[in-house]
Amino acid sequence: MSLVISGKQVLIDGVFQPATISIDDGVIVSVLRELKSGLHVIEAGERYVIPGLIELHTDNHEKYFEPRPGVNWPHMDALIAHDAQLATAGITTVFDAIAIGYGVGASNANRERIAAQSIDTLLDIRHQGVFRVDHHIHLRCECSCEGTSAYFEPWAGVDGIDLVSLMDHAPGQRQFASIDKYIEYYKKKYGYTDEALKQVMDDHLKASEAFSDPNRQAISALCAQHDIALASHDDATLAHVLESESLGCSLAEFPTTLEAGEACHQRDLLVMMGAPNVIRGGSHSGNVAAKDFASCGWLDVLSSDYYPTALLPAAVKLTDPEIGMSLGDAIATVTENPAKAAHFNDRGCLAEGLRGDVVLFSLDQHGVRVSETYVKGYRVF
Repeated sequence: MSLVISGKQVLIDGVFQPATISIDDGVIVSVLRELKSGLHVIEAGERYVIPGLIELHTDNHEKYFEPRPGVNWPHMDALIAHDAQLATAGITTVFDAIAIGYGVGASNANRERIAAQSIDTLLDIRHQGVFRVDHHIHLRCECSCEGTSAYFEPWAGVDGIDLVSLMDHAPGQRQFASIDKYIEYYKKKYGYTDEALKQVMDDHLKASEAFSDPNRQAISALCAQHDIALASHDDATLAHVLESESLGCSLAEFPTTLEAGEACHQRDLLVMMGAPNVIRGGSHSGNVAAKDFASCGWLDVLSSDYYPTALLPAAVKLTDPEIGMSLGDAIATVTENPAKAAHFNDRGCLAEGLRGDVVLFSLDQHGVRVSETYVKGYRVF
């Protein structure tokens, strides 16, 4: 299949300029710095033409698996609905984030069920032409739980499991350095009584002390053995960052302090922050704002996290005067940089020899609107 797209605002080598790109058999075969028109040319006009967005961390599929508490939706239907939403957001490569070893009281059984269903279903159908976009799996390993590394081991080296993150959500550190925020979050999410939550917190702290470090060591070794991209999660201190660097992390997910963000930047760990954080102006957990990292030049990657359609608008918002990124650099946080973090060298830019993943969007008084999404030259939205 052949596709030609021509426009006045095509992102080539970090700069928006007039250009025409041609795609054959899913690959960009030419990039010309000139406009073309014709019967078989997609004329973008003033719309922006960019590489397909790359989403490294979203658990958006979970809301489709359980659209209401206690309602378990058919697996295939849930994933197809999730996939369709990604295409409308301009996301052409997604790492579906699936938590393993994640267990805080009542959340444990539900998360384990969704994890098993998601992994098995995604791996079974990801190459069967069912999905609109390219799906990969990001295994989020909760290191504060006994047996997480043993649970992960059979998945190491399995095709499609291409990113792993090391997490510890125990109270009093990292994301939940504020005990009050931990209590607020888990009470609101699971309706714990004070007594029940105190027991959960005590259990979680003990498990973290016993299992977090051994799990980190075992999982990072398996990732190095199988060349799986590795991410840290919620680094808060210089010590956390040094540990992440020593374990071989290429990505730092959601550092929670300026100290950690600067340390990651100095050590070439790509810093990822949430698109909702950018849109809302701050973290829902009370941690550092993504705009503060961006203003310092420390923000490399955006993730939609729980809200896929936030990804592109958040990237564009990075060009606001208080942050001051160029539009080309801002778009790189959702295209080129996440590709680098995931060790994917076949996408992320509009260049000859790379995948024909392309997005057209408008930017006007109504905001950011994706108008067309192409995956390997096929229109999926």
